Amino acid sequence: MMGARPRDAGMDAASIDASLDDAASEDAALDASPGDAGFDASTPTDAASDSAAADASVGFDIPADAWTTGTLSGTPPRAELLPLPGGGEGGPVLTSNNPEEYTGDGLLYGNARPSPTRGGMAYPLTGDFGVYLHHLNRSGRTSYVWILVTNPGTSDVTVSAEGSGYDQSETGGLGLGTSPDYRVSREWLSGSFDTTIAPTTIAPARPLAVYREDVPNGAEIDGRFAIRASAPVYVYVVATSIDDINEAVRRSRDDAPGDYRVSGTPPPPFGREAGVYAHDTWRASFDVAVPGAAAHVGLMVNTATGAGFSQVQAFPALAHYDQSAAEAVGMYGNVYDLDVGLAHDGADTTPRRVRATFQSLSTGAASRYWDGVATVDGVERDIRHIPGSVATPLGEFTLAPGERARFRFRAMVPGLTSIPQALVFESY
Repeated sequence: MMGARPRDAGMDAASIDASLDDAASEDAALDASPGDAGFDASTPTDAASDSAAADASVGFDIPADAWTTGTLSGTPPRAELLPLPGGGEGGPVLTSNNPEEYTGDGLLYGNARPSPTRGGMAYPLTGDFGVYLHHLNRSGRTSYVWILVTNPGTSDVTVSAEGSGYDQSETGGLGLGTSPDYRVSREWLSGSFDTTIAPTTIAPARPLAVYREDVPNGAEIDGRFAIRASAPVYVYVVATSIDDINEAVRRSRDDAPGDYRVSGTPPPPFGREAGVYAHDTWRASFDVAVPGAAAHVGLMVNTATGAGFSQVQAFPALAHYDQSAAEAVGMYGNVYDLDVGLAHDGADTTPRRVRATFQSLSTGAASRYWDGVATVDGVERDIRHIPGSVATPLGEFTLAPGERARFRFRAMVPGLTSIPQALVFESY
C-alpha cells in the first residue's frame, strides 16, 4: 500500500478489478529473461604518516602541472576542463521525460513492450533499480500521474519502494528553492521520503500502484524513486483524467499525446529521455595536488554526446523509445558522489591556499541552470544557478607542506538543469 500519503492508501494489488487488468495479463506472456559543514581547514590530515611526501609528479590523479597558471575570471573555458575521474555505479534508472509536456491520457513511458507509435523494446527490471519522472500537464484539466509495477511472471513477486514526487502546487511554485526539482533533490540526499512502500506481494499478472499524484493543469511534476523487486517486473508511468487505477491499467496500452521530441543519432545535448539507463550514480575518489602561486583547474561534470567534450558522462541506455535519447542526457535524477583529496604539492615550504566551487557553464537562455541541494561532508548546501550567478562555494582552506584534507561532495542532478557543470579549484 502507499506509505506516506493518506489519499493514496488502499491502492494495492488486492483492490484491482482483475477483469480490467488486460495489460498486465498480456505482459505475462512476454519473455522476462532479458534482461556536512564544508571543509574544516583547521583539521587537515597529516600526510607525514604516508609512505611518501606529497609530490607534484607522484600519486595524484590531478597533478600540479595540470593546473593553468593565473587567476580565474568567471567560469573556466570549456577547452581547459579535464575529465572527471570515476564512472557509473549502481542499478539502472527508468526515466520518463519524453514527452515532457503531455496533452492527454495514456502511457508516458513503460518497459513492458515496444510502444505502439514510438518503438523501443521490452526490458524487465529486477533487483534494485530507480524510476525518475519529469512532466508538465498540458491536458487542460487535472491529471493523475501513476507509477504502476506489474508482475509478468508465473510466481509471486515482492516489491518495495521509497522516494518523493511533487507537483508545483505542493511545493509553492517553480521559483528557486520552491520547485519540485529542488524538493525532490533535497529529500533524495537526506533520505526523508514522502512515499514508502513496505515489501508487498504482487501475484502473477497483477499491478501495484507505487505512486499516484494529482497534477493541476499547467503544473510540473518531478519524482525520483528507488524500487526493489525480487523477480523481473514491468514499470509504467501513466497519465489519466480520472482517479482510478483500473483506468491507469487500461490506458497503459496507449501512448499519451504530447511534445514527443526526436533526439537524433547520436543524441545532441538536451535530448529527451524515455528509457532505462545503465546507472544511478557517478562515483569517484581522487586526489588533487595544489600548486603554489595563482592557478586554477576545472573538472568536467554532466557532459553528453554532442556537447564537444572529450568525456561523455551520460549513462548509456539499456532500452529506450527509438527516437528518445540513447543516453541519460542531463543526468536528471542521478547522483554525483565525489570524494576529493587536496594536498600541498610539496614543491616548496610555502603554504597553499585553495578554494573549491561548483559552477554551471551553460550559456543558454534558460531561466535557471541548476536548482537543487548538494551536501559537503554531509551538510546541505543549496545550489541555485541562474544567468549571472553560476558558482556555489564548497569551501576553502590552507595547506602547510605535507598536509592533506578531504571532502565529499554529493549532489542529485535536479530536473530542468542545463548542462554542463564543472568542479573548479583555485589556488591563491
